[in-house]
Amino acid sequence: MSGHPTQEDPLPITNTLFPPPPAYWQSFTETNIQRYKSLTGTSFFDNQGDGVKGDNDNIDLNLGEEETKELEELKIRLNRPRNDWVEEDGRWMSFGTLFNIKPTIPTIKDIGLPPLFHSTTTPEKSLPNLLSSFLHTILLLLDVLTTSARTPDELMHAGWAHEGDQYIQHLSNLAASMMIHSNSLRQMQSESTLILMMEKEIEERKKQTESLRRKCKEISTKIKRLKEVKG
Repeated sequence: MSGHPTQEDPLPITNTLFPPPPAYWQSFTETNIQRYKSLTGTSFFDNQGDGVKGDNDNIDLNLGEEETKELEELKIRLNRPRNDWVEEDGRWMSFGTLFNIKPTIPTIKDIGLPPLFHSTTTPEKSLPNLLSSFLHTILLLLDVLTTSARTPDELMHAGWAHEGDQYIQHLSNLAASMMIHSNSLRQMQSESTLILMMEKEIEERKKQTESLRRKCKEISTKIKRLKEVKG
């Protein structure tokens, strides 16, 4: 008997709508639960609030060496699954996608792109230049595509499969760089969005308050007229 079968006998992942349950459910058999009860003298379900009792609990058991070892293995198998490993590893996987506890925005260096600006350049300065370079490269690519084609030997000697390959690659690098620089503005964007939402909420509250005041004034006028009629 050993620990949870999560690492020993992983369940095969098939193309289903939901992933299979964790493999440690196989440990919770009727045999293991009854054996735990016979070794400890207590029901396994009595300890569900705090998990299976540990070694330091005051339980007076007259067990032999073999039974003590078996009980320790049962405690490992039937104890609550650990979830703090996510914090230890700093990441977890779900549906084949790897997630981090603290999401990080990839940098140009992480992706392996050639640096087009200094790392200290702010997005406010880099994005207009990147856009200008992107548009200029498109014009160069169009110019190449509209001119007469060169001979295959000349292209092969230059190391290109096509005359526009260098511009297409540069456009790809520029687009990826713009996405990375734009992602760094997410915090500013969220702050601006929050400000707009709060301003909209304040404006809506003002309209509701004004509507209530008009309604109160209308009711007050009607009450005054009713008093005059009765008087």
